[in-house]
Amino acid sequence: MDAICFTASLSAFFTCRIYRLFLSVAGVCLVLQFSFSQEINAYKTISSGDFHNIFIWVVWDGTSWNPAVVKPGQANDVYINQTHTLRLLGNEEIKNLFINAETGAGQKLNLNGYNLNVFGSLQAFSGPAPGSPSNAWNSQNWIGNSINSTLTFKGSSRTLIEKNSWSAQTTQSRFSVIFEANAGEQFVLEAPFKTLSFTVRSGQVLQKLDVSVIPNVCFTLSFNTETAVYGAGPFGEMIIEPGATFISECNANILNRSTSGTVSALNFDLRNGGTLILEGANPRIESANFQLNGRIIHRGGTSPKTFLSSSYADSATPTAVRDLELQGSQNLSLPNQLTLLGNLEKSETGNFITNATTLTLAGANAQQILGFPLVIRDLILSKTGGDFFPNSNLTILRSLTLNQGSMDLQGNNLLINTGLAGSLNYSAGSWKNLGQFTYFGIPANLNGTNSTFPYEDTRNGGIRKVQLLGTSAGGNLSINFTEYKGAEYNSGFDDVDGTPILYRLFSYFHFSNLSPSTNTLELRISANDLIVDNVDDLRIVGTGYAAPGNHLAGLDPDELWARRELTFADLLGVNFTVGSFRTLSILPLTWLELNSESTKDGNLIKWKVAREKENLLFEVYRSEVSNLKWKKIGEEGSKGDSDLIQEYSYLDRTAEKFQSYFYKIRQIDNDGRDSWSHVIRKNKAITIQSNTIQIFPNPHAFGEISINLKAGSEYEISVLDFSGRLIKRFVYSKIDFSTTLKDLRPGAYIVWISDGNYFHQIKFFKN
Repeated sequence: MDAICFTASLSAFFTCRIYRLFLSVAGVCLVLQFSFSQEINAYKTISSGDFHNIFIWVVWDGTSWNPAVVKPGQANDVYINQTHTLRLLGNEEIKNLFINAETGAGQKLNLNGYNLNVFGSLQAFSGPAPGSPSNAWNSQNWIGNSINSTLTFKGSSRTLIEKNSWSAQTTQSRFSVIFEANAGEQFVLEAPFKTLSFTVRSGQVLQKLDVSVIPNVCFTLSFNTETAVYGAGPFGEMIIEPGATFISECNANILNRSTSGTVSALNFDLRNGGTLILEGANPRIESANFQLNGRIIHRGGTSPKTFLSSSYADSATPTAVRDLELQGSQNLSLPNQLTLLGNLEKSETGNFITNATTLTLAGANAQQILGFPLVIRDLILSKTGGDFFPNSNLTILRSLTLNQGSMDLQGNNLLINTGLAGSLNYSAGSWKNLGQFTYFGIPANLNGTNSTFPYEDTRNGGIRKVQLLGTSAGGNLSINFTEYKGAEYNSGFDDVDGTPILYRLFSYFHFSNLSPSTNTLELRISANDLIVDNVDDLRIVGTGYAAPGNHLAGLDPDELWARRELTFADLLGVNFTVGSFRTLSILPLTWLELNSESTKDGNLIKWKVAREKENLLFEVYRSEVSNLKWKKIGEEGSKGDSDLIQEYSYLDRTAEKFQSYFYKIRQIDNDGRDSWSHVIRKNKAITIQSNTIQIFPNPHAFGEISINLKAGSEYEISVLDFSGRLIKRFVYSKIDFSTTLKDLRPGAYIVWISDGNYFHQIKFFKN
């Protein structure tokens, strides 16, 4: 009968544990009792002591326990017996760890600020080792003794703690846990676990849900409740590091300090590059602070889902996440407020429920909507960097708020206030590559906040804002912005007041779908980044014809508003763009190219320009790389007006061969206006030869110094310190060379030797 029980239990349990089933003679099961049976080479304590002390250990050889000759290692199970305390005096490693959990066991494992690597499982037992499985219920400082005392689970996939062999009743244990599975491997938790902190460092950790009871119970991760030491409020931290994944099957009690419903963990930290996978329908983490800088994935299940939440009074509400992904066939309802720092992605048939959500985009890098067209109640753009890419039509049921940042529609449409209960709220920011913008239910009173449309002009640069100011008749408004690079000079038509229009930008706006009325309207278009000489020169014109309405004087030297008074009915059927009655309102040339090259006579600076008009001359400026002080070194006159590309050059004969420089060009037109090219760097471009030339002695302590230069050539010597600072430059003579190097302070130097064609560099050390 024992042999039958042994075979059955061996096939059903972990290899290091054997269950013996005792049956009555009649074959009726009266008692079901489990016990451990130690593996060969398992260790157990025979007294308290230090881990490395072999005299506290005995080893099982398959028949009997024998004195140990070496301390336990990675391949050995360890049993800490009834009244014993095991102490670490350094980092150690073992296979499975079994700890006695009887009444009065006292402190069993004193990690003493060190780390114990565990390559198997963690289990509690009662009775003399190997004993029988028992829940870890001891409320004393059972495993200790500080947050720096760590158990690190390492290795391949396995169950770390099992139901009925561990529990969270170790309320005062003082140690931290690190999960460090191999890449692609998974650790499983099938019992509650209580520590000072949890860190998922690599691989995956799966928190199971106990489905053997109704209602199902989560195997909770929780923290020390010893209030006299750690206070009565939130305590404990869980960290998911980059590259690591934590998976939970649970709804309630994924993480807290206590399951009483009153005390939360202090911090839940999902770091950038870490992943949290939630498989429950309504997952809850009880934490006073959330840092959700990684990826959260909701997946699985057979019922609709809600976003991660909390319920304790001292818990924070998780409302900000970097990346959020929905997998599976179930829908996920987003919270009323959600801040997104990364991407929002749908990868299967389930959908995001967003009609009650205000979504704030606040990332510093590019952000995307992936796998679906976003339809959101409210959208707030507050990005500090990068673009937002909806990747399909973007529909906003109520309000769009632009605080900062840019959205790139990539040719898709933007629709706002489709539910007719919101508006546009503009303070800063822009959009670009927009197919069509449609504003449903435009406000009756149009002003700079609810009626500024900030288009980026990707062909000509700048933000081409459009404003409609006045009292509307309501209804809808659609705007299309057609972009073409460049502008037309000498446009050949007059404004309605007879003013000749000599310039118009090729890009233009077209308005449609609005309710026409005779209400007066002020139309504004910004000439941002068009290098306007005088804001009064600006006009709003049509594409080759005068715009309807009357010209209003330009406004604001920063925004550079071109303005027009007309009616809402006048907007229909007309193209509107920025124009001017003076060509000087636009930069008199276009910078195309600036570069440099070395010649035997100096540095040759070359540049190309296009559309040169009424240009007077170019000034060439130079600065040493190590000291940014610009100095004018020369000038070149203009070749005259031309619509063709024109090339210029200037030879800097005063440039030192051993110096690197910055160059830039200033353009000045006939009216004194100027513009600057970009800055280029010209590095010293000298052929460096192999060091056949040598200095003797090197290093130098005393005596004369010589160098084996070939006779018949003139050499220029430069001595620099290792920071690149020039100490002295001179034409070579034997006396000057020796004297200069002998006078140097102790240290390391660079000696440059040039004959005008070739360059040698030698390290010189002065003792």
